[in-house]
Amino acid sequence: MFLGTQVKRGVASTLERVFQASGQNIDKLEVLWSGKTAGIVFKRVNRTALSSVKVIFPSIDDMATISRKVFNNTLGYALHELGHAWFTDNAPWDDARNKHGSYVSSLINGLEDPRIEQCVIKSGYAPNAKALFEELTNSVLDENGYVKPDDMKNVPFMLAIEGRRMNGYPITHPTVIGVSPWSADIEWALKSARKAKCTETIANIAIELFKRLQQAHEEQKKQPEQPPKQPPQKPQGDGGQQGDQAGDQAGDQQGDQAGDQGGQQGDEPDGEGQGSGGADQGAGDGSDKPEQGNGESQQQGEPSGQGGNGHSSDPFNDSGRRRPEFDKFIQNGLRPHTALADKVKARPAILKPKINEINFG
Repeated sequence: MFLGTQVKRGVASTLERVFQASGQNIDKLEVLWSGKTAGIVFKRVNRTALSSVKVIFPSIDDMATISRKVFNNTLGYALHELGHAWFTDNAPWDDARNKHGSYVSSLINGLEDPRIEQCVIKSGYAPNAKALFEELTNSVLDENGYVKPDDMKNVPFMLAIEGRRMNGYPITHPTVIGVSPWSADIEWALKSARKAKCTETIANIAIELFKRLQQAHEEQKKQPEQPPKQPPQKPQGDGGQQGDQAGDQAGDQQGDQAGDQGGQQGDEPDGEGQGSGGADQGAGDGSDKPEQGNGESQQQGEPSGQGGNGHSSDPFNDSGRRRPEFDKFIQNGLRPHTALADKVKARPAILKPKINEINFG
């Protein structure tokens, strides 16, 4: 277990060491613990060099007791966001979203996340990155479950998980691609993304996958709807066939008597069942394309539950979509450790390291 102040110091000092190991010069590195969300804002000098990085987390109490698992997941998420700062090019992502909409943006996110994590691992900047990414991915699935294989609106989330599995992560939840109606197209996108060297290639793969899914959805709508299956009729009791004959008074009486006798023998009260509250709750485009240049984080939307089937009237809208990114999972994990005082005004952390200006050269 760790105190909140130890978590803050641990994340900040780790990111500082990672930048030192990368050999890159950076003018400004900030880790903020006063946000309502989790994310990253960065500026580049050019396509490969960063001038400033601001990693944002929700506020947590310095004296809160935080588990090692929550600490590891927070650190893994911070490294993941740095992966976007190092290896994601926002321009083709923005262009694809503007031309094709939010669903394509989610598909890009689902394919880009495994790619940039693999880049972080191969870079060697953080030797324990792979273990942290693996733990974070499994923690998300353990907490919120997987999506259904015929859930078209949540294909982006499926890409984010299965792309990591293809990269060698030992994911504890079994794959669902094999039973998905769009398994061939999803597998094509994942295999193509493994060869991608940049975000632009990922965006092109996402656009092509979107077109294939659109075509599949249109063909599905043309198929006649199957009438719902009627549940089998329950037997009428010991009254048998006599109770089934309308207007047969004697048979009805016998059936009623048999039912009454059965009820007398089983007067134990039945337990109350609880319905599932698994309706999806999600908003936004389901992606977390990192902001570049302004001071606001772009994280929106709640993580959804298992999701529905793929037969909604428009699976490409934003409603109920499971986010490929794990920012809301981190927010939910840190929420129990928020100090009441932070709801009034953000407070400085005890022994919080001051890293507003770090120069490597």
